[in-house]
Order: sequence, then structure tokens, then C-alpha cells
Amino acid sequence: MKLKTVIKNVLLGSVAGLAMVGTAAAADLPVKAKAAEYVKICSTYGAGFYYIPGTDTCLKVGGYVTADTYYTKVERTITAGQIGEGGIRYKGDPDGQFDFYSRAAVQLDARTQTEYGTLRSYIEGRFEQGQSYGYGQSSDGTTGVFSDGTRNRAVLKYAYIQFAGFTFGQATSAFDFWAGDGWYGIRPGNFYSDQSLNVVQYTADFGNGFSATIAIEDGNAREDDYSFGDQTPFGGSFTSDGQQVPDIVANIAYEGTWGAFKISGAYHDLSDTYFNNQPLVFGQDSAGWAALAGVRFDFAETTTLYVEGAYAQGAPGYLGLAGTIPVVDYFGEGVAGWYVGGSLSHYWTPTVFTTVVGSYTATDNYKVDAVNSVDFTGYNVGVNIGWKPVKGLTLVLQYDYLSAEYNGGSALAGTYVTDTTEQNRVTFSAKRSF
Repeated sequence: MKLKTVIKNVLLGSVAGLAMVGTAAAADLPVKAKAAEYVKICSTYGAGFYYIPGTDTCLKVGGYVTADTYYTKVERTITAGQIGEGGIRYKGDPDGQFDFYSRAAVQLDARTQTEYGTLRSYIEGRFEQGQSYGYGQSSDGTTGVFSDGTRNRAVLKYAYIQFAGFTFGQATSAFDFWAGDGWYGIRPGNFYSDQSLNVVQYTADFGNGFSATIAIEDGNAREDDYSFGDQTPFGGSFTSDGQQVPDIVANIAYEGTWGAFKISGAYHDLSDTYFNNQPLVFGQDSAGWAALAGVRFDFAETTTLYVEGAYAQGAPGYLGLAGTIPVVDYFGEGVAGWYVGGSLSHYWTPTVFTTVVGSYTATDNYKVDAVNSVDFTGYNVGVNIGWKPVKGLTLVLQYDYLSAEYNGGSALAGTYVTDTTEQNRVTFSAKRSF
């Protein structure tokens, strides 16, 4: 009996112990997880948008990588002196150079439907590395034409919010229309207006493709250091005490099945801008301005034609000439100029295209000292052929030629100067978008 009792007690104790162990183990088990929230497609704004889990905001993540190879040959010729007497002549004709430039960009587009319409924020950050060589290229910001410097930088190209017709932040200027469309590569052609800068814009949509925009924009973004005559007697530069009034920009635009057009104008404050070499100011202009008209024609989904013209006085940045000509001359008067440009692109097949593109610009004479004046003329023309072997990949071979010339002097002083730069360039550009 005693043996049976002992065995019974041992078995009962073992069962109880196992039960207690089981209860403790059960207490250590993780709580059953909630069902995972899978990313859902957002079809409201087109392909590529997904709902951010747990929100009603749709996000599109994209970007691109561009890899360029350039062969550039630049020739610069300067002649200057006294009429009827000897002068100086400088001719720079270095060997052509190969250089490389790469850019990686990340794009984020977030949109949310609200009772006031779509709330949108857009970001494009660029990371660039490579060399710079050719007309207007220098590593230290000076006017050296033959400089060859390494660039490694991060650039915030776009960062803006759009809401109820307003745009706030780093965005495309309301002034611009043809932004060099047809040029390929990271360093495209010169002599046209294409600027992203900090803005506050309001756009009214009238329906049927018509709209109008009024904006205040960062005027400093369209100015750059100017210094002409590093090897001539007519040097000079301008400076500004700071931005007292932002640029005021307005446009009227249309977008339809046949194409688009835009008419725009800009006001640029000059009250604190002056030529460094001028101790006294006589009749200084207090304001500059610019106007633009452009049209785009779309033919049969295979051909696109852009034509655009602009005029500016005291606002060379609206001509793509910031740093090429001064904002004001020696006497504080706004320097005037104009340009006309455009492109013609045609797809021979869905994957093969060619483009002809170019622009021409000229300025009025502007004083660089008490007696001497100079004007500037320039043009750039290019042609390319491109191939899109697969979706998202574009390969382009491009040739372009640039001519830029300063010409002037003084009949009173009997002086003359001509400074001409010519550039021949071949570009191979590969771009992968995703």
C-alpha cells in the first residue's frame, strides 16, 4: 500500500509540475501579431503612386542617373589697343580635353486629397561629381575660360509645397517656358532662361487649358559675379548691397492638345546695385525688367517645336546671361539685351529621335568706364541623335558649337577691343530613369 501511495503521489506531482511549466511557457508566448498593412496602389494620380501605410497620402519614389562624357575644344582670341597704333593680341588654342560628369537624382512626390484640392510636396535632390571644362567653366568662380576643376556637390533642385493654387519653396520660375528642351547632358547649351529658385507663387486655373500666375521670387538667384577684361584694359564688375525687394513675376499660359504658349514679365529691383569702378552715379536706373513670349507645337505625337524670345534691361539673368554681362553699367544704367531660341525634335520610330536646337543673344552697348563701351553677342547650336533601347534608358550622341564675343572701345579715346571665344563639343550622355 505504501509503495502504491508513493508512486501515486509522484505521478500526481509530476503532472502538476508539468501543468505549471506549461502555464509559465504559455505566459512567455508572444501575443498574436496584428495583420500586416500591405502597401496599396494609389491610382488617383497615375502610375507609380502608393499609399503610405496608415495614411491617406500617396507617394511616388523615383529618380535617375546621368553619366556624361565630353570632348571639348575651346579657342579664345583677344585683340586690344589704340586705333592706328600697335596693340596686344592673345590667342589661346589649347588641345581638346575629355572630361566626365555624373549625376544621381532622387525624386519624392507626395499628394493628399483635401477639401481644398490636392496638397502636394515635391523634392528632387541631386548629387554630382566630375570635372568642368569649356566656355564659362571654372573651378573657383572666376572668368578663366580654360579652367579645369573637379566638382563634387549636392544640389537641392526642387523642394516645394503646392496647395490651393499656391506654390511655396524651391521651384521653377514663373517666368520660364522653354527650358533648353532638346539639349541633352548635364551641361547643356547657353543663352536661354531656365531657373529653379525660392518662390511664392499663386496660379489661377481658368479652365480649358488657360491659367495665370503671379509670384515673388528670389532675385539674387539670377545674379552672378561679372568681371570682363582679365587681359584687356576694360575690366570692371558690379556689386549689390543685398536684396531689398524680391523679383515680381507674372505670366499668362495655355496648355492644349496642339501645344502650349506663355507670355511672362518680371520686375527686378536695382536700387542697391552699382558698378564697382564708378565713384559717382549719374541717372542710375532704379529697376530692371524682362519679358518673354514662347510657343510649343506638338505635331502627330512625333514632332515637337519650341520657339521663344525674351528681352531684358537690368536683368540679364532672365536671358541666361548672369555673370556674362553686368546688371548695370559704369553709370548705373541697366544693361539691355535679348535672345531668341528653340528646338525641333522628331521621333523617327518610337525609340529613335533627332533634335536640332539653338539660341542667339545680343546686348546693347554698355559703359565699362567713363569713355569705353562694349557689347556682347553669342549663339549656340546643336544637333543630336538618341536611342531608347528599353524603357527608362536614353542614349544620346550630341554635337554643339558656341560662339561668344565682346566687342567695343571708344571713338573718343581711339581704343578698341575684341574678345572672342569659340567652343566645339561632343557629348555622349546615358540616362537611366526609374
